[in-house]
Amino acid sequence: MFHVYWPMLAFVTLIFVVGAIMGIFKWGPKLCKLRHTTLPESENWRIKTYEQSI
Repeated sequence: MFHVYWPMLAFVTLIFVVGAIMGIFKWGPKLCKLRHTTLPESENWRIKTYEQSI
């Protein structure tokens, strides 16, 4: 009897997966609390790490 339901189940699964991906793209940064600032310039890191007095 499963052979009757698999196209509908595949379609519903596809809609769910595409909806989840679109939701992650839209609300992912807010939900996951990702940063929205740029990283510091490499020049600042080079000065702080390699050019320290010993």
